[in-house]
Amino acid sequence: MVTELGYFTIGVADVKRAVKFYGALFGWTFDQPVGDDYAHVNNTQLPFGLNKAAPADLSSFYFRVADVEAMRAKVKALGGMAGDTTRSPSGLGSLCIDDQETKFSLWQPAQGY
Repeated sequence: MVTELGYFTIGVADVKRAVKFYGALFGWTFDQPVGDDYAHVNNTQLPFGLNKAAPADLSSFYFRVADVEAMRAKVKALGGMAGDTTRSPSGLGSLCIDDQETKFSLWQPAQGY
């Protein structure tokens, strides 16, 4: 059997604040009630959660999006920061920082990816 990632958590300073940010940005929903230390995302194929910790550096985690420019604007509207759009053979990307300094990337795949 090949081993694959089965679960992960994203460290954030304030879990309830992160639930609002990522819920609005990505449409994630969470098991209720959301605690102060942990929240489980319940509407994604790969299970994961948010946990209270120092802000994470997920800059090498690329969240697949249909429109990187629209998502960059949404990150900014929610109080985060979005870097310039980069181009590569695999598509468009942008390094972002949420409203609590957790880093993550957006990726709009090129055709065929």
